[in-house]
Amino acid sequence: MRFATWAVTAALVTTAAVTQASSATTTTTYTHGYDVSWPQCSDSGNGSKAAHMPSGGTYVILGLTHGAGHTVNPCLGAQLSWAKAHKVMVGAYLVPSYPTAAELARAGSGPYGNCGTNDVACRAGNDGSRQAREALDTMHAAGVPAPMVWVDVEFRHKYPWSKNQSVNARVVDGVIKRLQSGGVAVGVYTTSYMWQHIVGSYRVDLPNWLPAGDGKVADAEAKCKTTGSGGVTWIGQYTRSFDENVTCPVMDATPGHPGPLWPYRNTTLTFGASGAAVTALQKALAITNVTGQYDAQTTATVLQWQQAKGLPINGIVDSDDWRALGAFTLVGGHPFLLPKVVAPVS
Repeated sequence: MRFATWAVTAALVTTAAVTQASSATTTTTYTHGYDVSWPQCSDSGNGSKAAHMPSGGTYVILGLTHGAGHTVNPCLGAQLSWAKAHKVMVGAYLVPSYPTAAELARAGSGPYGNCGTNDVACRAGNDGSRQAREALDTMHAAGVPAPMVWVDVEFRHKYPWSKNQSVNARVVDGVIKRLQSGGVAVGVYTTSYMWQHIVGSYRVDLPNWLPAGDGKVADAEAKCKTTGSGGVTWIGQYTRSFDENVTCPVMDATPGHPGPLWPYRNTTLTFGASGAAVTALQKALAITNVTGQYDAQTTATVLQWQQAKGLPINGIVDSDDWRALGAFTLVGGHPFLLPKVVAPVS
């Protein structure tokens, strides 16, 4: 999975951590992991044998490409078979690259429109979209059940990025939008330095995967508090024999919290009532004249809303009505986020 010194990497969460993750009170912060990708191919024959694989573990991120766009990881099938045999969950990543002159010439039409001969930005976006489409085709053909695809935006020795940051950004934008339209979640592997130098001011609010650039676990953990592309960081990386990883606190399961209607969920309101509960009701029903008074306008709105919701049409707001408004629903929480990144191989 590594390319040069930097790499997209994958957290390999222990079985115990995943078992415990069903509890919202259990922490999985800084859970350890490894990567598996095209460097884990044998160097004999056609390179179709998975080699130098980690022992044990719960999941791996599989490289769909071979270090650049429009390529295929020759060991993808073998690595997927290894993951299935070892009951290891899998995710996926791709490495985009700046298109060659021939690739730009073939990118005259696509989601960014029909491009003029010299409209490099248009052609770059179309080619980025094509890179993502080919990677998704590879993923689906191999049967990789990844719910998220990570996009590795980093410096390249072969197929280097151009000096035009806006055109580079168009390639990355094309990749991201095509992945999203393909029904997968998207994350970004990069560093703030590489991201800035490659795509300039372009920002995306997507999960980040950030490398520390050394073999220190503490440095990888510290990356959880930073961002590379503008999104929240889910995984930090450090490099020893393998590229190794730690999950960030944001991936932990977190309980929800009461919403603005929660305090009034057991309150009964009728015509003539007043106070904070009425104000909350009026805001929830999008009544333009918020007075805090249960007046004729509020009554009429409540009656219409009750009819639309199939509730008793009586103008009395009780617990059933508050429930229909979402007062009993906790908001802002989420389960352990590992299933957002990887899935079991069937």
